[in-house]
Amino acid sequence: MNIYIAGRYSRRDEFRQVRDKLIKRGHTVTSRWLDENEPLQSQMGQHSSEWYRETQHVDLVDVARADSMLFFAEDPLVGTPRGGRHVEFGFALALGRAMYVIGPRENVFHYNPTVIHYDSLEDFLALTYGC
Repeated sequence: MNIYIAGRYSRRDEFRQVRDKLIKRGHTVTSRWLDENEPLQSQMGQHSSEWYRETQHVDLVDVARADSMLFFAEDPLVGTPRGGRHVEFGFALALGRAMYVIGPRENVFHYNPTVIHYDSLEDFLALTYGC
């Protein structure tokens, strides 16, 4: 299965470990943003418009290449900056991809009946892959 990992950029290093676990189970992870080396606390406006145009294009291509999305949600009562993962989520949902959310429901689209929820990555791996 081709999987796109979507999550808060500041958790990128954690998601690299998730990618490794999925690859060991025979999956392909299409999320090239995991290979970026920007500072984890980087903010909008620190790059050129050209850089942002290229980055969003790569992300959308990677979402389209995936069969499913593994979306790592955050506490909906705590504001988080940026939020590109929500656009990626909507794009994948519109493409009809299999949708898995790890963590709480952050917005109304996480209540879509096609979206499957798990409390933790461990629950997802155990219940989805028997690992």
